[in-house]
Amino acid sequence: MKKVAFLLVCVLCGLKCLVANPVPVPSVYINEIMFDSEKGWMLELLCYGEEPSPIVKMTVFSSSGSAESKYLPVGNGEKDEWSQLFVLTRDSMESNLDINPLGDEITVVIEFLRTYKEEPEYFDDVLIFGDFSSSRIAAPLDGQSIGYNGLRYCECDVHYYAKTNEPTLGEYNSISKMYGTLTGKIYDKDNQLVHSNDLMTFARFYSIYSPVPIEDGSYSIQVLANRLNRDYVYISDKKIKIKPFTIDIEPDSIMEQDIYLLEDYTGIAEAPAVPDFPIRIYPNPLSGGQALRYEVGTPVKSLECRMELVSMDGRTMFESKITDHTGTINLPQSLPNGMYIVNFKLNNKIHYSTRLIIGQ
Repeated sequence: MKKVAFLLVCVLCGLKCLVANPVPVPSVYINEIMFDSEKGWMLELLCYGEEPSPIVKMTVFSSSGSAESKYLPVGNGEKDEWSQLFVLTRDSMESNLDINPLGDEITVVIEFLRTYKEEPEYFDDVLIFGDFSSSRIAAPLDGQSIGYNGLRYCECDVHYYAKTNEPTLGEYNSISKMYGTLTGKIYDKDNQLVHSNDLMTFARFYSIYSPVPIEDGSYSIQVLANRLNRDYVYISDKKIKIKPFTIDIEPDSIMEQDIYLLEDYTGIAEAPAVPDFPIRIYPNPLSGGQALRYEVGTPVKSLECRMELVSMDGRTMFESKITDHTGTINLPQSLPNGMYIVNFKLNNKIHYSTRLIIGQ
């Protein structure tokens, strides 16, 4: 009886360890895609993981259908982390699969088994390019490829992609080759050149801003070679609406885009310094239709406090005034699922930013 009890304790402890320290999930990311007249499409995947969690199936989806891969990435037989680059072509698939070089939505789905589960689990990654409404990047030209450039949207596995004139299939991507230069003049709302020593915030990744100096009414910035949409800039921490524009940045190029402010950027009052801005939002992730709750540990009634929800391409999707230290906010039902930045602003100045996932 004691032996049975001891074995039962061991089994329970083992299950507890599996829950507390789950076997790492193998991952397959889309690393690069290229087209040529002979092989058609060539899709490079970045695969890594820790064994044992063998990949048992890999399927590639496009707008034309789906096909399974004849080959699967394999580990090195050790429990240490392994990684490899894995290139698929039409010949790599069990059936024919077309990928449109002018634009497509590609999803790679893997199935893998854990040692303690009989049913397979899944992991997927998505690349959208070209003639799709949700695309962030134009179709590659002859001799170009589209590659993952090492940036991700916050902590989720949604990647930034960019074009390059120097494809690196079979090798890790050369990130430095995935940029172009955007330059132009910046005009105020009276159509006069902006002469200011202020730094203009032009591009935003996560909640970090990239400052761009304005010199004699001109600006110049290096940006990823993908599709850039903008309807605002920041000057002196003030968000200024601009005449919206969309431009497809080409790698190793200098492209011109003038910016026209639609609002006054002068006379900005400094917000009071708030060294610590304790705030909590929940639940996160947030299901569609679920109310967002917040708790603010600072006296917001005496300040102009607002919550701003910003999409990952920089568009303000929703704003709400905060009038109490606790409360709920009903977000619009029409918000697409995905990752957002939540900014809390005091007197029109951002004092706190965090990430929010909707629809997971």
